[in-house]
Amino acid sequence: MAAAAAGQAQSPDHSDNSGGGGDGALTIPVVAGLEAMLAERPHARDEAWRTLSQPRLPLRSLDPDNPGHALVTFAWRGDAQTRSVRLDSVINAPRARQPVTDYIADFTLSMTRLEGADIWTLTLSVPRDVEAVYSFLVEREGRVQRWSDPANPARMGGQDGESLLRLDRAPRADIHRPLAFDETITAQRLTVDSAALGRSVQLDLFRLPDAPDDAPVLILYDAFLWGERARASDMLARLATRGDIPPTHLVLIDQLDPASANHAYADQAAFIADELLPALQAEAGLAPRRETTLLAGASRRGLSASLTALARPDTIGGVISLSGSFYWAPDGAAPEWARRQLVPAPDEAPRFHLAAGRLETIVTSTNQGHVMLETNRAMAQALTEHGYPVELAVYPGGHDIAGWRSALADGLVGLLGDR
Repeated sequence: MAAAAAGQAQSPDHSDNSGGGGDGALTIPVVAGLEAMLAERPHARDEAWRTLSQPRLPLRSLDPDNPGHALVTFAWRGDAQTRSVRLDSVINAPRARQPVTDYIADFTLSMTRLEGADIWTLTLSVPRDVEAVYSFLVEREGRVQRWSDPANPARMGGQDGESLLRLDRAPRADIHRPLAFDETITAQRLTVDSAALGRSVQLDLFRLPDAPDDAPVLILYDAFLWGERARASDMLARLATRGDIPPTHLVLIDQLDPASANHAYADQAAFIADELLPALQAEAGLAPRRETTLLAGASRRGLSASLTALARPDTIGGVISLSGSFYWAPDGAAPEWARRQLVPAPDEAPRFHLAAGRLETIVTSTNQGHVMLETNRAMAQALTEHGYPVELAVYPGGHDIAGWRSALADGLVGLLGDR
């Protein structure tokens, strides 16, 4: 369900605001009015919550100090045992305490309890092109639990899917709508006994009905992320129906093996090129062509996909890396190892679509100051200098599935739109 436009009122009271556009504490009139009402009528807690939460949360209105931003008010209704509530979302990035060494203390934001009620609120000024997931960390009876927003029907798929904030200038709303039940593509489960990885790998193959055996193939890491939380098969079908890309088969790999880091992801290259692709031919009857065989993934999976294409350009024609972890290095090596391994591109070089979020500027103990946005820019520049076709895309959000799904769509159109 798409969010209301940032400039539209959700009710007459919700449309008016006087909050500032800075990073400090902001207050909108509806919240201030509720505080005044509760001071006069302490027992009107239910009425206060109905006023705040109808028709849905978060509240959105234009930021009068910055027309490119919206004031977004998050709210949570607790009870007498609720001790604290914190917002967890990539939109917190501009306000994070860096370097982030304690995620909860440094990155999540504390919400404020309304005097006289168990209602907690937080108002932030957020760019209007942002789409991001969010959840609440609620401390109650000595425990902290993560919750989605029960007052917001928009959320990602899967059990306990995070809530979705989508502002009015965010891209590509239509392609993320789930297909109707009778349009849904059923996965074919394949099992590959991988010598390279030392385990049985589960693959989910989605064959588009109109796609021939030699149609493009998107091989995508993380079956849970792209099979449940954001159904990539539905998105590919919608892009093909619109004519943005040709009908394309989808292969979801169950997961990226953590132990592959010990092999600088060379085992993944062997698995993809020498085991997965032959299995698609032998067991599923596909006939993938190198130039339209794409490998994709997010974070470490984007790094692994890139290293595989560089190692085996004879099998992979294109890469979509979403927030690729190009800061990574093997133990004992300096950060950003991957770009130092580049050699001049072969005659038939894979094409690269690297995407990183505008909010991916967080310094952590893991990246040691080599932040996602800048390391992706550096990798794109290095690929260009070595003769590889590359496109760098900076999307509005951060390190989460909401930004990645639109970035994936853009990468597919960029690599397959002219095929």
